[in-house]
Amino acid sequence: MAVAPAWIEDGEKFALIGLSVPTETALSSRVISGGLEFLTSGDFDMPGEWREWLGTIRVEQVEESKLYLLAKMRTDVPEVLDAENQKLTRQVSDWFNGLMLTMRFWQQADPFLVSGSRFQGKVDVRSFHGLKAPQRSIVDVAPTIAEEQLLTGAQIGATFAAFDGPWRSEHWRLLRCVSIYQQARRDQDFINRLHQFTRCIEGLIAAGKGKTTSQFKSRTELFVGPRHHGLMGELYEARSDFEHLHENKYLEQFDRATRIRLAELEAVAEWVARSCLFRILGKPALLAHFGSFPNLERFWSMAADEQRKAWGPCVDPYEPLHRFRFDWVSDDELGARR
Repeated sequence: MAVAPAWIEDGEKFALIGLSVPTETALSSRVISGGLEFLTSGDFDMPGEWREWLGTIRVEQVEESKLYLLAKMRTDVPEVLDAENQKLTRQVSDWFNGLMLTMRFWQQADPFLVSGSRFQGKVDVRSFHGLKAPQRSIVDVAPTIAEEQLLTGAQIGATFAAFDGPWRSEHWRLLRCVSIYQQARRDQDFINRLHQFTRCIEGLIAAGKGKTTSQFKSRTELFVGPRHHGLMGELYEARSDFEHLHENKYLEQFDRATRIRLAELEAVAEWVARSCLFRILGKPALLAHFGSFPNLERFWSMAADEQRKAWGPCVDPYEPLHRFRFDWVSDDELGARR
């Protein structure tokens, strides 16, 4: 008779996301709080009955994962798939999305999300589906996930959970920006990612009608400092060209220097967007300012010194490029046609 795994007890429901991502060597499994726990591959025992229920391909997905995000809870009805499973699925999904805001990791195979319960000694699977994987950037510094990122991701996930329930207009704008960012991370086309990451930044500045180009440069000073008007102007110009189908200016003929610059801009846009969202979601005072369009307008009408006091220090927009060399990148990776 198969031995039930240690990570789930009888009478518990669970939702679990499996990730095939590099982790720090010293990372060990840990219970966090609120029913959350992460497991390394060495501590995850796949229930024997899953081999029969899931099929070969899904079993391989489970076995090849390196990290497992787990949400679980005690239940009086472990045999029933109900709102408890939905709550756990949201909880672990929020954790995953929070983790994506802590660092730019990626994986080739799609992650999976499985939900079920342990009942009468068996770990039952009630739902199993793939999640779209975060994509690799051309500017890739091969990050490894550490405990700090997992804990911080869980904290951000708890903030997302606070938005659950009735639709609330005071956070709609911010959540729209988060959604744009998350979708862009999963887009395979780095040109589309550049476009969408820049849209995410644009969504935070609440530019006036007809003033977006100038205010994108002036208002992003708060995020990146006053010395980068040229960079931010270049970023917004590229975003506008892609929006209006003028990408032929960049892509019709292959030019390595041009493609490298686009890759740099994509990395800059992602970093600025992520650092802004990370900061806003981590500070309740900023959440109040950036949640809705009316609140954004009020924030940007404040005196500059009040804005800086509320926001805090700037980030270096070139941070993701400091440790990267483009002589590591082939023309094929930049989109050259053979």
